[in-house]
Amino acid sequence: MVFRGCVQRQLHALSGSVVAAVLGQGLVFGLFHSYQGWTNVIVISVLGVLYGALAAWRGNLRANMIAHAWGDVWEGWLKFVVWR
Repeated sequence: MVFRGCVQRQLHALSGSVVAAVLGQGLVFGLFHSYQGWTNVIVISVLGVLYGALAAWRGNLRANMIAHAWGDVWEGWLKFVVWR
């Protein structure tokens, strides 16, 4: 909520560009996960940009929350089935 709700809006206000705001918040979001390794930073940055684009397109965070929750449930279920 912080990155898509606050950081993205602030970057949009500073740059005047939705694209720059979405890319910027995605990059910062990924860098905040650097403790997970650089491969994960790239994956998380891409996901951050996609979630940012969704937030910009929809104009709210509801769709992001649903998509993120669904992704977490799916990943947890998939890990349970594969590693059983």
